Amino acid sequence: MLVLENHDQPKPYDAVRGGQLPPPVGGVVLGGLAGVKHRLSSSVSEHRIAALRETLNYGDAGLKIVIKICQSETGPVQRAACDLLRQRLNSIAPEKLQAFVAASVDAKAEVDSTQKILERSSAVVSEKNYDRELSEAQLIFETIMQQIQPNLLLLEALVVSVEREEFTSPLMNLWELLILEIQEPLKELRQAVGSAISAQLRIQWLYNQAESQVNQSQQRALLALEKEDENSVSLALVRKQVQFDRAAELKIDLHEQTVRVETLNRNLLALESKIAQANSKKEILKMQLHFAKVQEQIDFTFSQVNNIFFSP
Repeated sequence: MLVLENHDQPKPYDAVRGGQLPPPVGGVVLGGLAGVKHRLSSSVSEHRIAALRETLNYGDAGLKIVIKICQSETGPVQRAACDLLRQRLNSIAPEKLQAFVAASVDAKAEVDSTQKILERSSAVVSEKNYDRELSEAQLIFETIMQQIQPNLLLLEALVVSVEREEFTSPLMNLWELLILEIQEPLKELRQAVGSAISAQLRIQWLYNQAESQVNQSQQRALLALEKEDENSVSLALVRKQVQFDRAAELKIDLHEQTVRVETLNRNLLALESKIAQANSKKEILKMQLHFAKVQEQIDFTFSQVNNIFFSP
C-alpha cells in the first residue's frame, strides 16, 4: 500500500523547533516543507539558496519546487537550483540504471498492469455500461499517471537543468532509460483514452437514437390528431414524454462524459508534449556533443599540421 508522506511534518534534518510566532525568513526552523517554502520567499538570494539545499529532502514535492525555480527564475538562485538538480540526477543515475537491469530480469513474471488495475477497481460499479467503461478508463489513466510521475519529474529536471557541458554519459543513459520506461505506460494511457472515446461515442449514438424516437412519436401524435383518434394521440404523447425524458437524461450524461473525455485527452496530449520535448532536447544535446568532438578532432589535426609545417 502506498503511504502518502506529510511533507509539512517535522523531519530529522529540521534543526530547531519553531514557536507560535512566524519564523525568521533567514533562520533555520522546524516546520517541514512549509518552513522551507517560507525561507524561499525571502528577498535575499543567500537565504533562498540555503533553503534550496534542504528542498530536495522532501521527495517529489521538493523536486517540483526546485524544477520550477530552475524554469522560471534567473540569476544566482536559478543557477543554484539547476546545479542542485544536476547533482541529484547524477546521484540517481547509477541506482536507477542498476534497478532497471534487475527489473528486466524479472519482467516476464509481471502480470499485465492494466488487468491488475481493473482487478483493484471493483468499487467502480454502474448500471450504465458506458459510464462504467469511462470510469475504468479514468481509473487506469490516473493510476498509471501516479506510477510514472517520478520518472516524469526526473525527465523534467533533465530538460530544464542539463546543457551540453553537463550532458555526461550517465545522464545520457538516465535520460534514455526514463523515456524507455515511460513508453509502455504511455501505450496503456492511449488505450485508456481510446476506451473513453468509444464510451463517449456510444452514448452519443444512444442520445441520437432517443432524439429520433422523440421525433417519431411526435409525428405519430400529429397523424393521430389528424385522424381524430384520441386514444392513439394519448398513447403517442405518453411515449413521446417517456422518450423525451430518456433523451434529456442522455443529454446530461453526454455532456458529463464529453467533459471527462476531453480532460483525459488534454492530459494525454500534455504528457506526449513533455515526452516529445525531452526527446528533442536529448537529441539536440547528443548532436552538439558529436559536433564538439568533431571540432576537437579538426582543431587537433590543424594543430598537428601547423607544428609540422610552421614550427621553427
